[in-house]
Amino acid sequence: MQVYTIEDFYIFLKTYTETKDNLIYRGVQSSNFKLIPSIGRLKSQKGKALDVIAEKRMLDIFKHRAYPYLKDYKDDDLEILSIAQHHGLPTRLLDWTKNPLIAIYFAVEEPFINNEETDYSCVYIHKTDTLVKLSQNFDPFDIKNVTRYVPKHWDNRIISQGGLFTVHNNPYDEWVPKDLQKILIHKDIRKSIKITLNRFGINPGTVYPDLDGVAKHIKWLRTDIH
Repeated sequence: MQVYTIEDFYIFLKTYTETKDNLIYRGVQSSNFKLIPSIGRLKSQKGKALDVIAEKRMLDIFKHRAYPYLKDYKDDDLEILSIAQHHGLPTRLLDWTKNPLIAIYFAVEEPFINNEETDYSCVYIHKTDTLVKLSQNFDPFDIKNVTRYVPKHWDNRIISQGGLFTVHNNPYDEWVPKDLQKILIHKDIRKSIKITLNRFGINPGTVYPDLDGVAKHIKWLRTDIH
């Protein structure tokens, strides 16, 4: 599906909220962005891809240095990995949401990169076969398949964004599940969609429910709308 108008946007919402169940969504600024976790996109100083040994070393350093903030999770690598991802450490996790409005917001949030070899932002949609178990815990480095994980609500952003993760057994290669769908959003409609989302209550102040989000929302209102 391609979105060129606000009417297309409404058709997308009707199609993927009223008739589909058990969907998760991921919005990205460019349709060229592949489903590769951030650790798989990270390169060493010599331009080489990292390996699992380097990945585990990064997590060990994070656990050591962030210990005062992680005491409640010190024995839970999966939860610590989700916290590390939240704070910008490259991991084998990919961010998703259960809310299609949030996914579209992330697709149109930042100005479009005009030097991209595409005219589209993108929302990935993945249909899962089973409901995720909230109590599920597993070793993120010892899985055979991509596995969904819902973190505990240790941060308000997770709650407001309907956030969850996919944990990747091979985070260095692109993930292309057989039932993956791709919604393309043309760059010329991005601003109008963002304004419409604001009317729905989806804006920086609600997506990021803290002072940073409030300030970002006020700045956007004054510079992009007025």
